[in-house]
Formats: sequence, C-alpha cells, structure tokens
Amino acid sequence: MVEPVAKIRPYSPSHDEKQVRFVIAKAAMEGLASANMKTISHPMSISLWVLLASLLIQFMGWWPKQGDSILAYISLMLPFGSAAVPIILFSDWNNRWYFDDLSRRVLRGSDMVQLEEYYSNHPISGLWILEFAGQLIGVVALDASSFDKTSSDVAVLRHIYVDEPYRTTNIQKDLIEYAVQKAFTPEHSNVKRVITSSSPLREYVEKALDEVGFRYDGVSDTLGLLKWKVSNRVLTRDEWERRQSSS
Repeated sequence: MVEPVAKIRPYSPSHDEKQVRFVIAKAAMEGLASANMKTISHPMSISLWVLLASLLIQFMGWWPKQGDSILAYISLMLPFGSAAVPIILFSDWNNRWYFDDLSRRVLRGSDMVQLEEYYSNHPISGLWILEFAGQLIGVVALDASSFDKTSSDVAVLRHIYVDEPYRTTNIQKDLIEYAVQKAFTPEHSNVKRVITSSSPLREYVEKALDEVGFRYDGVSDTLGLLKWKVSNRVLTRDEWERRQSSS
C-alpha cells in the first residue's frame, strides 16, 4: 500500500477555485476563536465572572449552609455557568466585528477578482496549494505585482493557511519556505525582501515565520477587544542566503 504524501503544487482554477476562496476567507476569520478564548481567560474577565456569579448566588440565597449535602455545592455550577454567558457574548460581539472587517478587506482585495490572472502577471508571483492524500490542506500566495508599477524590490507573502490537524507537523514552515525560495531564486535577484504580517492570534503562522527567519518590523494594526498587535515581518535576501548556507 502506497503511503499518502504531502506535496505543494500550483493553483488550478478549474479544480481549486471554490475551495481556495473558502480557505482564504477562513484564514481571515480564524483568529476570532483565539481572540475570544484569550479575552475570556483574561484575569479581568475571570474576576468579573466570579463577581457576577457571587452576586447572583447572594441575590438568590443559594450559598450552601452548614449541614447541606454535596448537592448544594454542585448546584452552584448553574449560577457560575449562567454568569459566564454574558462575558462570552460580550467577548464575541466585540471581537467579531474586527474580524468581519478584516475578512471583507481580504475578500475585496485586488487579487481576489481573478486569482489565476493576478498571480500570473509576474514571474515571481504565485498561488500554491498544499495537498495531502489528494485533499487541499493549505494555501500560500506570493505577490510581486508592485514590481510592474513602482519597480519595488519587495514581494508580499499572503493568505498563509494550514488545516488545524496538520499544524503539529509544522508543515506550515515548509509551505512558507517554498514561497520564499521562489522569491529569492538567482534569476530574480532584484527581489531583496519578502514582507508579510502576523499576530499572536495565529500562533502557528507566527512561529513558522520566526523559524524561517522573518524578523519583527513594527506594528501595522491592532485586532480585537484587547488590541492584539498585528506585526509587520520582513525577510531579506541576504538573511535568507545566510541561513541557507549555514543549514
């Protein structure tokens, strides 16, 4: 029996169009769950939760009395659970609109009109699929379209995504390295930098960027109720070549 293998291949519009668009939208929204968890587990949220539950128990007279059975203590799960609901709803309501806005901006991006045409308009640009056992499990894009307009020496890494079950293998690092290698080929020596962005709400991407060699280059935006920082990241050709020669 042949074991399934992972491979990276070019985007095929006839085969990948709907799924890639879905994955790109999913990547834009996937930080929401992390934002909600981090908001709910914040010390201020936990303190508020305990306070609300205590006030509810006090108001209803539900504090166990001496001699009560263990059921009296177990019954406190109900008010504590009820007190968590408004905090969860408040967190999601406040975080969601940041990600809804991000998703709209991504889906209205110039590259989303015609994916194949956009990522074929420069020899460095590309949209690649990470595939395992015939299934799409990841996406990455490299955008060098600004070269034609401004003679820029910068390529942009976009839409980095890997399905959650495969992230523990750190295959996202291989996907990012594949795109970076395309940018820094000798025949395209005019490309001096690859830039992208990351946030702590997508830790698997941020960790992989660190391992590939992308360094922090300032803050471009904030996300969510607790204002998590969206960091600019940059990898230069010199740093890439140095890391390759030393590996």
